[in-house]
Amino acid sequence: MSTSPTTPSSPDLLQTETSLELRFLLALHMLINSARIHQDNNRVLLSSVEQFVAIIGELFEEEDEVSLLASAGRFYLRQEKLQYRANMAGIVGTMLAFFDQRKLNGLRFFPALEEASAADIASFARILIKAETVEDPELWLETELKAPQFSWVEFVPASDESLQEVAADAKRSEQKGGEQKDSSSTAKERGKKEKAVLTYGYSVLSLQEIAQKGSANRKSGIKKTLRMVHKMIDMVTEDSDVLLGLSTIKDYDDYTYTHSVNVAILSLCLGQKVGLSKKSLETLTLSALFHDLGKIDVPKNILNKPGKLTDVEFREMKNHSLYSVRRILLLKTSPQKMAEIMLGPFEHHLKYDLSGYPRTPRNKPLSLFGRIIAIADVFDAITAPRVYRPFALSPDLSLSMMQENAGKDFDPILLKVFINMIGVYPIGTVLTFENGEIGLVAKYSGEEGKDKDLWVQLLIPSSEGKLMKGDLVNLGPIDPATKTFNRPIAGSAHPSTYHIQPAEFLL
Repeated sequence: MSTSPTTPSSPDLLQTETSLELRFLLALHMLINSARIHQDNNRVLLSSVEQFVAIIGELFEEEDEVSLLASAGRFYLRQEKLQYRANMAGIVGTMLAFFDQRKLNGLRFFPALEEASAADIASFARILIKAETVEDPELWLETELKAPQFSWVEFVPASDESLQEVAADAKRSEQKGGEQKDSSSTAKERGKKEKAVLTYGYSVLSLQEIAQKGSANRKSGIKKTLRMVHKMIDMVTEDSDVLLGLSTIKDYDDYTYTHSVNVAILSLCLGQKVGLSKKSLETLTLSALFHDLGKIDVPKNILNKPGKLTDVEFREMKNHSLYSVRRILLLKTSPQKMAEIMLGPFEHHLKYDLSGYPRTPRNKPLSLFGRIIAIADVFDAITAPRVYRPFALSPDLSLSMMQENAGKDFDPILLKVFINMIGVYPIGTVLTFENGEIGLVAKYSGEEGKDKDLWVQLLIPSSEGKLMKGDLVNLGPIDPATKTFNRPIAGSAHPSTYHIQPAEFLL
């Protein structure tokens, strides 16, 4: 598990991560991100190339070739499943989505890479990036990587023996106790979760690309983002618990983007709960995804300042709502779509009683979208550790705090619906029991309009001190008289207290 409640940035992770395999994936992640936005002579890109070569050089000390394979939502390096800690969940998910989006089964590297030029290595990264835009990325990648300057890397086809082996390993891992799981219900459940994880990763990637183009003063379309929104809507109508489980991801390295996706998920679930049409859910979810887009215009020294902001800095930070509207106006979409999605981002800090920001002379109540996004935004923000706040409230305590501000900061009726939707103990809350056990709230089940059963994923410490999955137990519905469940709860805590990402255990 991670050693602090927050996750350091990718460069910091390279310094602190002890696993050579994870450092390799991190170095590839950094190389791709650097090549996406920097020229060949840029110092940041050259540094990323050097780190990538140095780390893969360590792998070549033990192997004649290094294969990074992707199968069934997992990475395999040197034929071994890549194990990772909570602080790597966001980056691993993003890289899995990157590979899947390009139909990239895997890459195999050879020692000649250590002699390759920085320009060729950067060109290799840009080929991976560009593959997303071609009609047949699998065939295109295989062809492009056969060029003489890339003799040190090859595309791994689906027929490759190594890939077949890890696919077989993935199937074997689906068995429990030597018996095959129920093929119908289990496979369907697994498929749902894998689809949700990939959609989450794609959504983060699409926001990153829009922000990167915006920072370079280039216009960006929203078709890719819109596809992700449609997938989210389909998922929430089928099983909102899967999406709510994903919204527990708190990635410090990509906070702005994961926060935006989490707010979109929570807003979508709340919108569906109050009966919005599919068309309205689409607009609401897009608005929520773009609600913090303007933060790319806030100076990084303010956005990431570890201490309290000065009055001048806070005034600049408060401008991000207006900046978001400006950024939405620069998107490549219809004027009608712009008008539909910009109001929520403008209003999400105005507060229910209009005492927030940006200050306006208006006395008209907030729009429904603005009120929904405000609730989702605050809930996700106060349950996430940040650089300026190395602690976070547990989800249940966050709801209690928000209730105190009902009628002032939040629409009291919508907040009540939100609390009923995510439960007295929201998914991802750590519970401690009087018998000494600990567990994660995994889901609620039961009929609408009745008290639902609370399901908890028990967590068991391993011999190395890490937490592993135990049994999934049903605590039953809350007893209205005693306000307790069938297993006495001693208290609750934020997952960061135990250095865990709930999504690792719930999905």
